[in-house]
Amino acid sequence: MTNYICTTCGVQYDAAPKEPAECIICNEERQYVNHSGQAWTTLEEMKQSGRFQNEIALEVERLYSLTTTPEFGIGQSAYLIQEPGFNLLWDCITYLDQRTIENIERMG
Repeated sequence: MTNYICTTCGVQYDAAPKEPAECIICNEERQYVNHSGQAWTTLEEMKQSGRFQNEIALEVERLYSLTTTPEFGIGQSAYLIQEPGFNLLWDCITYLDQRTIENIERMG
């Protein structure tokens, strides 16, 4: 069973024995399916490609952005907000590797 990721929007689907027939996000009328058609990848394929990495950048005091380069899907950004006593990771990005996880953990 594999968790497939839509290459157009970056949404990862529940584990399945084969690629989904369609992406329900991209088939919504406000979104689109890539002109070359529906395409899928996996997190493992993304990691093995060596193409992707995440950047964590300080935007303002106690607010960091997390972005993937090169841009993937719709180019989502996640944000890490640091507050006294806790941190909040707001939203998510498709590509999460061990290096990114370790950097977030080091930040608290």
